[in-house]
Amino acid sequence: MNGPSTISLPLSGGLFNFRVAGVAVINEKLLLHKTPADQFWSLPGGRADMFESTKETLLREMKEETGMSVLVGNLMWVVENFFEYNQVRYHELGFYYRMGLENMISQDDFNAIEHGSELLFHWHPLDKLSEIKIHPGFITAELVLDETITKHFVLDSDNLNLG
Repeated sequence: MNGPSTISLPLSGGLFNFRVAGVAVINEKLLLHKTPADQFWSLPGGRADMFESTKETLLREMKEETGMSVLVGNLMWVVENFFEYNQVRYHELGFYYRMGLENMISQDDFNAIEHGSELLFHWHPLDKLSEIKIHPGFITAELVLDETITKHFVLDSDNLNLG
């Protein structure tokens, strides 16, 4: 939940976010979510709270969004992401972890409500990921590699001058 301690700061010209997301691959399917209005999918997760570790953020966000308890695995990616969404420029720092789901009953689609907004969750087959739009876009290629080392990415979808 975005509260007074959520690390999401409006700054000159945009918004800074500190985001944590989980990568759940089960039965050759990846869990993704989106809002009904979005034309793209993303990994589930959310914004970190002040004085909360990134692993704690993922545990909390998944419980809030899905009601599920998760197992947080190894850190896969650290991402500096620069993009525009709904006419707002973002500077986002993201931590992406491997994630398991405890007591998963099915891989059926489901909906959740977060901050009054609906989220649609869907398990996408890995071999069909190239047919959908995922943000950040590097995810599809990196999942195919399935490497065990942590990687750092800088994504500049707005062609910002990163100096």
